[in-house]
Amino acid sequence: MYNLFGWCRQAPKVRIGKLMKSGKEFARKSRPIGPRREEILAAALKLFGEHGMQAVTTRQIAAAVGISQPSLYAFFPNKQALEAEVCTRAFEELTSQITAGLAALKRGGSDICKLGRIYVDFGLAHPDAYRLAFMVEKPDLVPAVSGGDDPVLSAGLKAFYLLREAVRLTVGKDLPPQELELLAQSLWAALHGLVSLLLARPNFPWRKRNRLIEFHINRVFAPVVCNP
Repeated sequence: MYNLFGWCRQAPKVRIGKLMKSGKEFARKSRPIGPRREEILAAALKLFGEHGMQAVTTRQIAAAVGISQPSLYAFFPNKQALEAEVCTRAFEELTSQITAGLAALKRGGSDICKLGRIYVDFGLAHPDAYRLAFMVEKPDLVPAVSGGDDPVLSAGLKAFYLLREAVRLTVGKDLPPQELELLAQSLWAALHGLVSLLLARPNFPWRKRNRLIEFHINRVFAPVVCNP
């Protein structure tokens, strides 16, 4: 599963030691409480979505917020840390929505197709965050390391594990772990493919979007729903 989210965790081209003195110092400096930090993240997300991660500078992000570049570094020690935070936030928001859908599934008030719709709707409603988390190839990120943990990878895996659990509940507990993992990854890839195409090629002569989404999800999940 590591490589499934590898595009959100690339080794930096510069030495990490030059970017942060320690994991503890990074955590202390990059998470001050206040609205300014959220404004920086919102501005970065917008600029990244419009121009791409590599093209945007911290100077541009600071200008969009109305602060100086040095002031931005009081919240994030470098651009890579800001990129990692934006990517992590996208995963966490998706995880929150899938969690609610999974709870409804466990109560019998939903099904796995609705969970798939949650995923697709999230991607289309948050195109900038989705592109950063799932569609950017090889972003040069420096993960917020503390005790060896990679928060970007951890957040991505949490979202995937929830989808896998939904598949397990739907298919049954007797499915071998290897087959469960294979099925969950295949379903995730199918959902991602639809969202990516709708975002990347909006001018393609698609059928009515809602009808296409429903048709695709029903076809993708039919083997799971119809053959538990």
